[in-house]
Amino acid sequence: MKLNKIIIPVLAAPLLLTGCYDEKMDWHTPDGHYPVVSDEIPLSLQEKIANYDNIKAYMAQYMPNVKLGLGLGADKYISDDTAYVNRCNDNFQQFVTGNAMKHGSVVQNDGSLKFTTIDAFLAKVPSDIDIYGHNFIWHTQQNQTYLKSLIAPTVEVTPGSDIANVIQNGDFESGTKDHWSSWGNSSTTEVKAGAGYDGTYGLVMVNPSDADDYSAQLAYDLTDPLVAGKKYVIRFKAKASTPAGTLQFAVQNSSDYSGEGYYSFSVGTEWTTCEYDYTCSKDNMNRVLINFGKVAGTYYIDDVEFGEEIGEAATVKHGPAKASSVTYKFKTAEEKKEALLGAMESWIKGMAEHLGNRVSGWDVINEPITDGTPKWRGINGNFSDGDSEPVEDPISGFNLNWASDHFYWGYYIGKEYATKAFEYARKYAPNAKLYVNDYNLETSPAKLAELINFVKYIDENGSVKVDGIGTQMHVDGKSITKEQIDAMFQTLAATGKLIRISELDVRIGTTSPTADDLQTQSDVYQMIIESYKANIPEAQQGGITLWTLSDAADEHTYWYPDDAPNIFDKNYARKTAYKGVCDGIAGKDISEDFTGDMWMNGK
Repeated sequence: MKLNKIIIPVLAAPLLLTGCYDEKMDWHTPDGHYPVVSDEIPLSLQEKIANYDNIKAYMAQYMPNVKLGLGLGADKYISDDTAYVNRCNDNFQQFVTGNAMKHGSVVQNDGSLKFTTIDAFLAKVPSDIDIYGHNFIWHTQQNQTYLKSLIAPTVEVTPGSDIANVIQNGDFESGTKDHWSSWGNSSTTEVKAGAGYDGTYGLVMVNPSDADDYSAQLAYDLTDPLVAGKKYVIRFKAKASTPAGTLQFAVQNSSDYSGEGYYSFSVGTEWTTCEYDYTCSKDNMNRVLINFGKVAGTYYIDDVEFGEEIGEAATVKHGPAKASSVTYKFKTAEEKKEALLGAMESWIKGMAEHLGNRVSGWDVINEPITDGTPKWRGINGNFSDGDSEPVEDPISGFNLNWASDHFYWGYYIGKEYATKAFEYARKYAPNAKLYVNDYNLETSPAKLAELINFVKYIDENGSVKVDGIGTQMHVDGKSITKEQIDAMFQTLAATGKLIRISELDVRIGTTSPTADDLQTQSDVYQMIIESYKANIPEAQQGGITLWTLSDAADEHTYWYPDDAPNIFDKNYARKTAYKGVCDGIAGKDISEDFTGDMWMNGK
């Protein structure tokens, strides 16, 4: 600006408040000075941010060979939140679902795959927005029920005492369901010849979908109620169409539906005897239940007995079946490995073929390296905190000792799990880029080095090489340094692999950030993207993905609920970090080219 052109500060001050005005300010030229022209009117920070284009416009201009992705919740995207969907579609070139494509979300208890959410999501995503798959193999969010059923021992039960049986038609040899009734979850029950234990009559129960145990029930009403304080025994033979079948015993008051004695049996595809000792503690229990609603499948039962125990009480332990004599037939290490490799291939094949070329890349293995002293998860007894070695013994049977959704494929398959995962991924997704993905690589050089060793192992021992490495980058905006970021990217670039920023967000330690907090966050976003461009050769730039759209509470129920790590606020308005991301992409302050005309024209 020429020195003899004056803009009165008090008149400019309101520009710092907002970028949207009902009336334009009346600018004038003081006597004796050159006229003030509109392009010299200064813009406030918020006015600058408001004048930025959508982010993907800058990607097309400054990084045309790289996609900007967004990690999002498929359920939220397919909801009726139009403002959310518009922000996603307008700004991003690629979507990565946070949970919808994971093993635990898709694989059912019988090993089948459920694509309902995925299909609804894909049907809503515009065709020009790419999809990146997250993920095939992880140590958490796995359907442990199904995977455990593949490697669990066979249970053989030899009854050690008799019972005073009060069940009539428990062997179903009448060819009818006399004395029995059933209901719930659109299930069916039918007595069939040849369906019984010895090829005679048996009861066939069909549960069409996974639900709660009690959602489908088989009931027998007793002539007399049970006596509180007495011990009773339930015993029956059963098998299922699925190796992960579950049946649950209970007793009930048929008047008020109160119940007790709940006990679940694991039932596989071979006949097994299910037995449990139960001591009644309530009055007026007059109904025996066998619940079959938890796991979809067809169940076969025969030779049902229930009553007081006769003679010396059997020794009963808390295991998968209850009896005086329990024998566990354990699978060999090779049998377990074969079963799990089959399940891995079936899972990857099903996902990859269902999604086809709609998905351009996959995190084949997610987070394979432990924290602390870096080790390979699941290999040589290395687990996440709280998990420990599985136990198999003749008394207690089989216990994984892992959290309910954890499964360490490498524990049973060995290091080969990694090479096999990439082999199957390449076989069924031949056109996709295949990645390994992990976190804390910017703050732990040791973990980064071990991850690179993991990738080298796959390249040197498998038939398929790793295309790229993803670095998640959930960073602390107040402690991360440029030196750490540069060093990580330089090390990753030296691998020659494609490099993705796969889950970027920047924490600031509060849900009520100050202007300084917001500027710090913006600076970190910009610094990371600029370092990526400076240190990763263009040919190795595999993409940048921001993790979740906004600071809205429903996007942070489990993920940083006490922070504001994203570039849109809780109302989907642009934060200062929006500018930081755009400037990082452009490699300059885009707003330096903005003029007062933009404000005068109402932009």
